[in-house]
Amino acid sequence: MSDAAERLTAALRRVQMRWRLARRPIRLVVQAVALAALVMAGFTFLSTNSEINETAASILVAVVFGAMTVLQQRQSQRRQYTVGLITAFQSAETLSQADVWMARRISAHQPVGADLTDDDEQHVLPLLDYYEFLAVLAVRGLVDVPLLLNLRGGTMTRCFELCRGYVQDRRALAGGEIYQALELLATEYRHRLRRARSAAGQRSTEPAGPEPAAPVGVEADPGTPLAGSPVVGTRPAGGSR
Repeated sequence: MSDAAERLTAALRRVQMRWRLARRPIRLVVQAVALAALVMAGFTFLSTNSEINETAASILVAVVFGAMTVLQQRQSQRRQYTVGLITAFQSAETLSQADVWMARRISAHQPVGADLTDDDEQHVLPLLDYYEFLAVLAVRGLVDVPLLLNLRGGTMTRCFELCRGYVQDRRALAGGEIYQALELLATEYRHRLRRARSAAGQRSTEPAGPEPAAPVGVEADPGTPLAGSPVVGTRPAGGSR
């Protein structure tokens, strides 16, 4: 019975995460449909009484505008909260040092297992704990999940994958629920990345139109990345993070 409950809970978490990762137009359409259904139900209820039938329209308009305002305010608050958490992460000295240490391990493809020294564990443990904290907030819908994944999703996913051996060792000692939210977030990020790559591959198979000509008197430099290229804005090789 407990296994079935755990599987159901995990499935509900995945559904919640995928809903929060859905594109904004899709979520707006679903929310609009749900709101329209509530409005129709309220209108039907109000129209059954002839005495309040005259005020039904004004009440419904107030309900619709109030609901839309609340949704927009909550979305704005989640964005601000998410940015604040990322800013706090970057300004905390302990987490910043742990992030630099982990980035070196990721660049060197050095997995993090159970055989860590005490000094290394002082970098791994705070970083995984903070990422788990962010992932729990994401699962519960308290932060802007797409924004969080755009800012730290790749780093959080690579960190979890590199530390999988360490996580499994801690789960064997302390319980299988450790870092579950982070694992869920990393899984959904990989699914999102695969879908984006698949869509990009489909677009690349379509016939491309003619390339725009360079301005008169300016020679095109093949080594210069185009605007919007992932090369633009990256740090030079050997620079600090």
